[in-house]
Amino acid sequence: MSKLAGYFPHIFVIILLFSSCSSANTIASKSGSSRFLSVEQKFAHYPPETRNIQSLPFSHESKVIIWLHGTKRPAVISNHKCNDDLPPKSLMLAANKLDFSVYYLCSTATDGSEKGSFIYKRVSELEKLLSQLNEMGIHDENIFLSGFSAGGWTALMAARALPNRFNRGVLFAPAFAGPRYETNIFPIWRKVLRPKQINEILESERLDFLIFAYSDDPFNRPEDLNVFLKSNELYPKIIGYTCKKGHFTYRKDCKSEETYEEILNFFQESDS
Repeated sequence: MSKLAGYFPHIFVIILLFSSCSSANTIASKSGSSRFLSVEQKFAHYPPETRNIQSLPFSHESKVIIWLHGTKRPAVISNHKCNDDLPPKSLMLAANKLDFSVYYLCSTATDGSEKGSFIYKRVSELEKLLSQLNEMGIHDENIFLSGFSAGGWTALMAARALPNRFNRGVLFAPAFAGPRYETNIFPIWRKVLRPKQINEILESERLDFLIFAYSDDPFNRPEDLNVFLKSNELYPKIIGYTCKKGHFTYRKDCKSEETYEEILNFFQESDS
């Protein structure tokens, strides 16, 4: 039996808590909103309706991973139900092992009249949540980011916009500006906006990210993300491979056990 299977008996409780998509504090009556996907084991006995940011008695030792979902098409309201792009098993098991809570931040950001602005709006949403967590006693060094696609790209942009507001992050197929095959169809995205945001990310003092990228991803292959590597820095660390699942490899990861080990070591390293 694999190591992953051995962790299933743990009592890490997966919960679907419902709060407003526009306010991380408010409990809503249905799924598909900002919510805790899992909580520290000491909170497992709390009734589901009380498991929200304001009512859980976090301590200065509490640790939280903020999960940032993808964005389908930024020009339209696309993912506001927030039922898609759930964290992969590898991340949830690592959180379980380390007794981290995992919070799904539901984004309402769209471009509006300015192409590419949805990413900046998503960073602002993240900033508000970080402040809420700080107010409840969770220190910046105990907050971690993780995300898929545009959620992962949001985390990269946050490294510049919100320095020292979080510890580090685990990203899956971070992407912005559409797939490569649309480059000549919508050139402003990959020829103008993407390079602009890359340059902004490179202004970050640190990019402490573990990045999983897939060689058959039509958005960003591992080599497309090498622009973020610095010869004298350990991170970001880019792990590239293929499971022939393209951009959505993280959902059916053929290397899930190895991914879990990498994530676990990455988080544990933050305490050293």
